[in-house]
Amino acid sequence: MALALLLSAGCSYSINGDALPQAGVTPTTSAGPAAGPKIAKPRTVVGVEPCSLLTATDLKSIGPYKKEPARKDDVIQESCQYVLDDGSQTGRTVVAALYQKYEQVRTRQSKGSEVVVEGHSTWTLCELSGGEMACTATLAVNANRSVLVAMAQAGGVPEQMLAGMQPLLKAALNRLPIA
Repeated sequence: MALALLLSAGCSYSINGDALPQAGVTPTTSAGPAAGPKIAKPRTVVGVEPCSLLTATDLKSIGPYKKEPARKDDVIQESCQYVLDDGSQTGRTVVAALYQKYEQVRTRQSKGSEVVVEGHSTWTLCELSGGEMACTATLAVNANRSVLVAMAQAGGVPEQMLAGMQPLLKAALNRLPIA
């Protein structure tokens, strides 16, 4: 099930290629382990409701809600699951979360790669599991927290999925108050 795969975003994934660059997104070379993430404008996550990170308008390019967004704190703390009607029988699952420290994710997901979104380091990773591609993108928002956006899609192509996730990352980032 896509949710189980998505909500295990802490697992190690492998990427088949790099994310496609688009406006406001810059691929980077690997930084050394001591290098901290780029954070153009530090944001706070205090008081932010995870299900407010993305809206139906943000997700409409994928499809309308198949069911209402729901908190999934029992699987990933401070997370929200969106199940969208993309024309498939099961729909497409997107998860947004107020997440861990960026460096923890980068260390744990050593096969990922970094891009910069709106001046913020973003760690991306994709893995095929049982015919579904699951991709995660973790964007540094301050020294101790990040925002996670993850998506699962049957037959998904990592480069296309990551490119499609860029507007979602930007939308989530722009909903966080500046620290």
